[in-house]
Amino acid sequence: MDAPRWTALLSGWQSGTGPLYTRLSGHLRGAVALGQLAPGEALPAERALGTLLGVSRSTVVAAYDELVAGGWIIRRRGSGTRVAAGVPRQARALELRSPVRVGAAGGDLDLTVAVPLLSDAQRAELSGAVAGAFAESLYHPLGLPELRAELAALYTREGLPTTPEQIVVTSGAQQAISLIAGALLRPGDAALLETPTYFGAIDVFRAAGATLRGVPVTAQGVLPDDFAAGARAHSPRLAFLTPTFQNPTGAVLPARARQRLAGTVAEVGLPTIEDDTLIDLGFGEDAPPPRLACFAPDAPIFNVGSLSKLYWAGLRVGWLRLPGGEGARGLGRVVMQAKTLADFGGGLPTQHLALHLLRHLPRLRAERRAAVTPARDLLAGLLRAELPDWQFTLPQGGQFLWVELPTRSASSFIHGAARRGVRLFPGASMAVGDLPDAYLRLPFTLDPAQLPEAVGRLRAAWHEHQQRGERLA
Repeated sequence: MDAPRWTALLSGWQSGTGPLYTRLSGHLRGAVALGQLAPGEALPAERALGTLLGVSRSTVVAAYDELVAGGWIIRRRGSGTRVAAGVPRQARALELRSPVRVGAAGGDLDLTVAVPLLSDAQRAELSGAVAGAFAESLYHPLGLPELRAELAALYTREGLPTTPEQIVVTSGAQQAISLIAGALLRPGDAALLETPTYFGAIDVFRAAGATLRGVPVTAQGVLPDDFAAGARAHSPRLAFLTPTFQNPTGAVLPARARQRLAGTVAEVGLPTIEDDTLIDLGFGEDAPPPRLACFAPDAPIFNVGSLSKLYWAGLRVGWLRLPGGEGARGLGRVVMQAKTLADFGGGLPTQHLALHLLRHLPRLRAERRAAVTPARDLLAGLLRAELPDWQFTLPQGGQFLWVELPTRSASSFIHGAARRGVRLFPGASMAVGDLPDAYLRLPFTLDPAQLPEAVGRLRAAWHEHQQRGERLA
């Protein structure tokens, strides 16, 4: 059984009222109706699913019985339990790796998504920063000209000469990644990604029909030799890398390794997305090494950025920097056309807000560092005190702890934590290929006042998980 996949598919199944078996059958019925489970697709064995969800086998049997009675699934000796062939056929839907709020109880503590918390002072600043947003009613498909110029100047100051014509403003970094993947990938193409990596990129590349190939992330990030070997072996059409404060591990690729990676990208002409969304979230005073693209300015490297992690996710303003080399300009034109077709351009008020914020970028970075560093240290200290057998390395930037648990059933633990009111994300869902089901990505962006309660609930859930494992053994 693919435990991370079924954990994602059954997220929130316990919400609602009634016996557990009716909640489970209802959730599975909904997955079939939405096209997430296709006709003829196999369901897990009762005992395996019960173990994953932390319920008795009889609960799963009762849920399956209800689905059989309704004609949703069939049981056959020797072939197990499968979705019935005659269920209403829907367009096939992905089981998204990206966590969403589905059926979360009001008292739940959410550790699946990392977003900054706005202060009252920040709300006041945003309210007063849109004075020029209503002066015109034009479409700007590639972004507000002043914002494109500001972003180009930012890249240039940071060692990557850029013109405003190379900037495309998007609805968050996620749209930027989606535009590039949609423009460059076709079904069956290979895509080369770090593993583990950002779940949103995994979803986008899977939706494009790509075959995903992984390059392992070490404590020093992706090893250049591994990346070069993957590029030679799989002939990918697109690659995705996060050299700075990698999501989820927090690794920072050294300058020498960046130079070698950039050389490979340039040599093979491999279009590559360099995800810069966490680049402003360093905890020290020293700047990280230059961007990957700085080492090969003419290579087909697309830089993607956003204000969602630095300031406010609700702004939904991101951007991408198109490659500047002659050989890559054709790729840029395809992406610009895709952006125009998508929405004729983002909202002007939010772009004016982004322009205001970018003009105060050093202050924003300092404020974010001052807010997040104590939260990181608090969460790390609580985990070391309450759950000392959980292992992690304190990151020098980003917004996550990448935690290894002494178990090979972290997905099962996640369901136990949900019963305690803590929403978690299985680290194995961030893998491209095999990754032991032993990891959690824990953000330290939750309100610091809630972190002690969150860790207390995790400790109680972990104790239950260990006891249940001992009983099953």
